[in-house]
Amino acid sequence: MNFESDANTIITALKNFRQESLSQTEPVINQAPLKQIIDELKLETLVKEGNLTSNNLALFTKKYLSFTTRLHHPSYLAHQATIPHYSGALGSLIDGFTNNGMSIYEMGPSAASVEYFMVNWLLEKVGWIPSPLELDKLNSDQKFGGGALTHGGSNANLTALIAARSRIAPETWKEGSPKDLVILAPAGCHYSVQRAAGIMGMGQNSLYLLDVDDKGAIIPNKIDSVYQQAKKDNKRVMALVANSCSTAVGVFDPLDEIALFCMEHDIWLHVDGAHGASALLSETHKHRLKGIEKAHSITWDAHKMLQTPNLCTALLVRDHIYIDQAFEQTGSYLFYEKDQPGFDFINRTMECTKGALGLKLFLVVGALGEKGLAAYIDTLTQTTLDAYEYISSLPEFTCPVKPQLNILCFKIDGSDNLQIKIRDRILSDGAFHITSTSFNDVRYLRICIMNPKTDINHIKQLIQKIQIIKSRLFL
Repeated sequence: MNFESDANTIITALKNFRQESLSQTEPVINQAPLKQIIDELKLETLVKEGNLTSNNLALFTKKYLSFTTRLHHPSYLAHQATIPHYSGALGSLIDGFTNNGMSIYEMGPSAASVEYFMVNWLLEKVGWIPSPLELDKLNSDQKFGGGALTHGGSNANLTALIAARSRIAPETWKEGSPKDLVILAPAGCHYSVQRAAGIMGMGQNSLYLLDVDDKGAIIPNKIDSVYQQAKKDNKRVMALVANSCSTAVGVFDPLDEIALFCMEHDIWLHVDGAHGASALLSETHKHRLKGIEKAHSITWDAHKMLQTPNLCTALLVRDHIYIDQAFEQTGSYLFYEKDQPGFDFINRTMECTKGALGLKLFLVVGALGEKGLAAYIDTLTQTTLDAYEYISSLPEFTCPVKPQLNILCFKIDGSDNLQIKIRDRILSDGAFHITSTSFNDVRYLRICIMNPKTDINHIKQLIQKIQIIKSRLFL
C-alpha cells in the first residue's frame, strides 16, 4: 500500500465532499436502510479479500461519503456538532497515525504537554489559576486549577460527580457509595447526569429536581426548599448541577446566585457547560456565564462550539486536589514512584488509554486565534437571533424562548404529532436536517445553527418547506 497516494485519494474525496456540501448539490442527509449501505459499501467482500487501496479505496470513500451526514451543508441545523476546522481534522490524522495513548507521559510526551497547556488555557478563560509548569510545585499547598480532556461530555459529567462524591464521602472507594447522597439538578439537565447517578450506584431517585422558570432556568430563591426537603429525608446533598446552557432550548442558569447558595451550604457546584461554556470567549455573550468562576467543576465541549472534531471535552476544576483525589487505583505497571519529566493524566480520567485530544483543539485555536473563535460564536448566535425574529413574526409559528446562544425551538400551529411528522418528512427529503424536542410538555421543532454559512435565507426556505409539508398532510 502507498501511504502518500492513499492519503491523497482521501483528501481529494473530502475536498469534493466539502464542496458538494457548501454548494448544496447533494442532500444534507441520506438515511438509506442499513442493509443497503452495507451492501453498497461491499463490506463483506472487502473484509474477505482485502486490497482496500488505490482505485478500490477511491470507490469506497466516495460511496461512504455519499451516505454521510453533511455538517458542512448550510441546511444542517440539527445536532450540537460543530463544523470542524480542517486544522483539527489534521490533528486527528496525526493522532491516528502516531497512535500515542497519552494518558501516561511516556506514551505521548508531545500530546500530554499540549493537553496540559490547553487545559491551562481553558482554566484561564474561566478565571481560575492555571497549573504550574514547574512540576515540583504540583504537590505543594499552592492553590491552582486542574483538569483533563476526555472523550465526551457524558464522561466529563460522570467524572465531575465522582470527584464531588470523593470530596463528601472519601470512604466510597473501599466501602461503596453511601445511600444518603443526592444530587440537585433542574429537570432539563442532560440525561448523562441521571445516567451518572445510575452508574455510580446512587440510582436515578437520588436526583432531587429543582424548580425552574418558564424558560427552564433554575429559580435561585427556590433552591432552599428542595435542599430542606433533602435534609428532611435524611439525605446529604453531594452536588448541584447547573446548565450553561440547557440542551433543549439553550438557556443559561443564573450561576452567580446559584453559586452563592452553594457556598453558603458547602455544596459542590458543577456547571454543565458542554455547549455554552465557549461563550466565555465572546465579549458579547460571556455575561451569560457570570459567576462560573465560583463553581467547583465545569464540563466544556470543544467539539460543540470550538470547531474541534469529535470528541474533545474538558473537565475543569477550580482546585486540582478535587480531581487528583477523585480516583483511587492500583496497577504496579503504571502507578509507582518513577523519574517523571512530564505529567500523567491517567489519574484524572476514566480512560486508561486516551487520544491526543489537546492537539486537535490546539491546532484549531492556533489556526483561528481567540478572536476568530469569538467571531464564529458571535456569528452563529446572531443568525439564530435573526431566525427567532423572523419565525416569531409569522402568524402560524410560536417560539417558546428567545435564544441565548445558537439553539432555537419553534412549532407550527398543530399537535405534537404534527411536529414529529413534519420532522420525519424533512429528513426523508434530505434538503434539511433538524431535530425535535419536548419543552414544558409541548413538542417543538428544534434547530441548532452550527454552520457559519447558514443565513436567514436558509431559515426562510426551511419554514417554507414546513408550511408546504403541513398543507400536504391536511389535503
